[in-house]
Amino acid sequence: MPERGGDEELTPGRILVAYEKLFGGGRGVHRFPRSRLRYVELPGGARLIEQNPDKQSGWAELARRGRHVAWAMRDGAYLARVVDGEVVMLGEQESESRSQNKEDGNS
Repeated sequence: MPERGGDEELTPGRILVAYEKLFGGGRGVHRFPRSRLRYVELPGGARLIEQNPDKQSGWAELARRGRHVAWAMRDGAYLARVVDGEVVMLGEQESESRSQNKEDGNS
């Protein structure tokens, strides 16, 4: 069955269910081989990825302090941010800004 795309399938509720899996140890949690960061698959080819605490950013600092920070991403674009269970859907402009910062090494 082909994978369907589109942001309309990615709702805050679905992201929150994935977040609870990611930080609650549910089934379906995977790890990237190189970074060992955890992630959960989302609809439309997106993933919810835990924040890398080793990065030099304010979000990484929160993760180092024990806060649960994760990002919903698809094809390198940031779609949503979750901090301690609070989902913030990111607009296209903010998503592009985050992608640019990533390319610059600032995420």
